[in-house]
Amino acid sequence: MNHIIPKNAVAFFGKRNLWPNTASKLAVPILTYLKQYAPFCPASFSLSPDRNFQGQALAQILCLYQKIKNKCIFRVINFLKTFHNVLGGFTDAAHICFSNHSPVIFNLMKRKVMLYTAIFLLPCCCLEASPVSKGQQNYAATKAGATASDKANKYFPIYKAGFWIERLNNPDELMLASEQIEELNEAILYENDEMADVTRLENTASKQDLVEWLLKDPIPQDKKMFDKKGKAVKEVFYKQLLDNMNIEAVKETNDLVFGVVVKMTDMRSFPTDEPVFKSSSAKDFDAFQYSAIYPPQPVALLHKSKDGKWGFFQTSFVRGWIKIDNIAFADNRDDVNPHSVFNIPYSIVITGSRVKVLKQGVGGQGAGDRKKTTIETVPMGTALAFNGEDKNYLVIKFPEKNKQGRLKWIDGYIEKKADVHIGPLAYTKRNVINQAFKILGEGYGWGGRNGLRDCSSFIKDVFATMAINLPRHSSHQATVGTVLADIAESSATEDIKKALDSAVPGITLFGLSGHIMLYLGNINGNYYTLHQLFGYHDKDGFKTVNKAVVTNLELGKGSHMGAIRDRVKSVNLVVLDGAN
Repeated sequence: MNHIIPKNAVAFFGKRNLWPNTASKLAVPILTYLKQYAPFCPASFSLSPDRNFQGQALAQILCLYQKIKNKCIFRVINFLKTFHNVLGGFTDAAHICFSNHSPVIFNLMKRKVMLYTAIFLLPCCCLEASPVSKGQQNYAATKAGATASDKANKYFPIYKAGFWIERLNNPDELMLASEQIEELNEAILYENDEMADVTRLENTASKQDLVEWLLKDPIPQDKKMFDKKGKAVKEVFYKQLLDNMNIEAVKETNDLVFGVVVKMTDMRSFPTDEPVFKSSSAKDFDAFQYSAIYPPQPVALLHKSKDGKWGFFQTSFVRGWIKIDNIAFADNRDDVNPHSVFNIPYSIVITGSRVKVLKQGVGGQGAGDRKKTTIETVPMGTALAFNGEDKNYLVIKFPEKNKQGRLKWIDGYIEKKADVHIGPLAYTKRNVINQAFKILGEGYGWGGRNGLRDCSSFIKDVFATMAINLPRHSSHQATVGTVLADIAESSATEDIKKALDSAVPGITLFGLSGHIMLYLGNINGNYYTLHQLFGYHDKDGFKTVNKAVVTNLELGKGSHMGAIRDRVKSVNLVVLDGAN
């Protein structure tokens, strides 16, 4: 089939500063949406088989062409030729290119041009599965893009959870009951040395264990690393870092001190806020960043830095350095669990991407008159002790420091309209996919920096809403449950292909080196996934994505790295080993 690839087709989507100020409120979000997601749509659009509708559409676009021709200078010839081809044979797809470099001269026009073009492009097109189209660089998640997804995603079904759920057999089948989830969590704890149930830890840590933990990540003195200014890190920096780790102060027996995180903070591999990068240009990836951690995570202090500002802590998912100011220490270990302190049987689980927690302000005639202020924004999967409700709010217990810096639990408030659930969600394919799509389009943040998620924290947060406590690291997530294939254990790539064919949408993870993805389904032989993606390679080089996206495994095809499909190293079902 003869395809015309119009370089300048729809080029006015490429740069926002080309949009007329008077553009329709409807057209702008739709076009913003296209700008944000087009590179990851299937590359071809097939038009309606209704010949009468095609004729009407062609007449409308020809009429629009006359209006554009009369009112502004705009190169639409290739655009019209392309759609003439498509309308002449609806099975012949036209590739629509979104270019940031096409020269377009645009005078200010009334909203009709933008609106009519959007109306023509979108309602007459239905999505046809095919390989992912070429990507673009430097995408940023914006409020306009988020608004656009509500108004325009009905035209792009792969970006809707419902599209994938409708394709499932038994989407509401319970994958694991609550007692089976507890068994899975115990198996995960057993397999991952860095994870722990903090409330069940021993009261002390030996010198041998603690020194081993402190030195698990060696200071990279033998590697060329770079600071935030792009300059090579000097030897003196590492010496100061090692000195501040205070290893000589480790005793033969070290008492644990229990506490709770009271403010979102970072977990670091070393006691410093200074970022360190593997290259002078890779400033999105701080080699010293482990993860963000949020209230009300219980923690156990194992060791302090020499300057007294940092503590080496055991958390539920990793050991690392945290600023001590962000921890409220308890008088005894039982106090870190508000359920036992206040005899509260239920939890509120955050099921939205993020939800604000409020506290009572000061002033007013009575408690109801006092303005509530935000004390923290907590992410999906966070569980909070549910302590009742009033007319407008759910009441929870939230950690805070008292005047002496010790732990106290206060009443926190969550608006009733917030996206939360009393207790964990049932572990079903429908719930996993619904939760994952709530993060679609959100920005990427390595190690959870700036309140964002990377690929593994995205997966962890989604499954946490069902009380499944996955590891933090992608390579460890890839070993959870029933492993269908693992290149590390088998050199046969045929095993990966068989595993892909056996994957179950919604409960299967695809692992690459340093990356993890949630499997959504298969369309015409293409495996689609939802994942937090920093970027990928195509034949023209590296493309930055920097957000949660839906792609198939053809992404990267033709590059020196190859398609994702050819780089999948593991396939695992998040169920009890041997349960599926």
